[in-house]
Amino acid sequence: MNPALACIGLSHHTAPVELRERIAFDAESRGKFLADLENRAECNEAVVLSTCNRTEIYMAGGSVDHRSILGHLADGFGIASAELESATYSLSSEQAISHLLRVAAGLDSMVLGEPQILGQVIAAYETAVAEKSIGPALSKVFLAAIHAGKRVRNETGIARHTISLSSLAVALAQRHISDLADAHITLLGAGEMAELAIEAFRKRGATRCTVISRSLASACKLAERWQGEALTLDGLQQAVEATDILLCSSSAPHTLITKPLVQQALAARPARPLVILDIAVPRDVDPDVEDVPGVTLHDIDDLHQVSEAHQAWRAKDIPLVERILQEEYRACLEELAALRVVPIIKGIRRQGEEIRSRELEKTLRHLGDLTPAQHERIDALTQAIVRKLLHQPTVRLRQEAAGARADEYSLLAREMFGLDDLPSGNGTEAA
Repeated sequence: MNPALACIGLSHHTAPVELRERIAFDAESRGKFLADLENRAECNEAVVLSTCNRTEIYMAGGSVDHRSILGHLADGFGIASAELESATYSLSSEQAISHLLRVAAGLDSMVLGEPQILGQVIAAYETAVAEKSIGPALSKVFLAAIHAGKRVRNETGIARHTISLSSLAVALAQRHISDLADAHITLLGAGEMAELAIEAFRKRGATRCTVISRSLASACKLAERWQGEALTLDGLQQAVEATDILLCSSSAPHTLITKPLVQQALAARPARPLVILDIAVPRDVDPDVEDVPGVTLHDIDDLHQVSEAHQAWRAKDIPLVERILQEEYRACLEELAALRVVPIIKGIRRQGEEIRSRELEKTLRHLGDLTPAQHERIDALTQAIVRKLLHQPTVRLRQEAAGARADEYSLLAREMFGLDDLPSGNGTEAA
């Protein structure tokens, strides 16, 4: 396949949260990493997909070297290459495409068919477009994945009655505190995960909640929907003292819940245990908090055991999902193969336009004075003739680009149109 594609990444399948949180991109680190990739000429295109359960870098063009990219990633996050290498996977060409389609469809998620991942794939694509790090090859791959993900959700039942990570966290909390009606719930973070969590708590009978966020406005926005209390981080200590279940899902780059904070909070309410669910990556809670007597701490990786019990019934939809992904995979390969003939098609069109312009100029010299409208009509006529003459050859080239005779057709087209001096394209231009 041309151009070469690759994916280097790690996920909940290969790395614990302790490592995943150290390779979590934010806007600043992503921009710097992509800029460094461009400066090092490692690839022509790159997209970073970074979620709570995976960090993946998709690349196209150039000569992607796994060890070089891995070393660059390790250096950027201050991690030993050997530690990172044992937890990462490297996929090339068709493998990388197939993997991204499965990711967008929710087949590779901790929660089968989870709805959030498709939005995260879309966001990664849109970010790459905004940062101009993506080109035609990866655009086709990501648009194919997005289309596949939407088809899976519309045409199968795998995403119906979906269970989010937040819902699983609530189910895990109820294993420790069965009656949520009398429990005080505190949510640290006011984003989508918190919104899903508070809805799940409400469905299970919870009535008392507090929302904590850096911004009081965002905390109030979520709290008011559920008649809860809104606080900023300044009220974190008092909130922990009053709560029975603390669910953490903030986007903070460092821990917010420390061992001393929890020890002090429990000292003020020694007879009441505290359940903490930390589904943030990077984690909001210092792992040492687990050592505090009276505290039960779960992180995002602990949700795996709960997810297996909740998603088995969806497995019946997997064969249909796989058929959809296979259709989209084949269509994507054809689209990518068509990029191989883009330089030839551009050369043919350029040649046709040059001939048209020269002959039009010669003809106009002999026609005397023409009105602007007459000039425009003749110009449009010659453009239409050239377009129609070249339409069938260029369409046939695109059709054959994915076939067994692609190289033969490409060579023949170059010879027939005298394009021998045309440089071999890498499929990164649009036609």
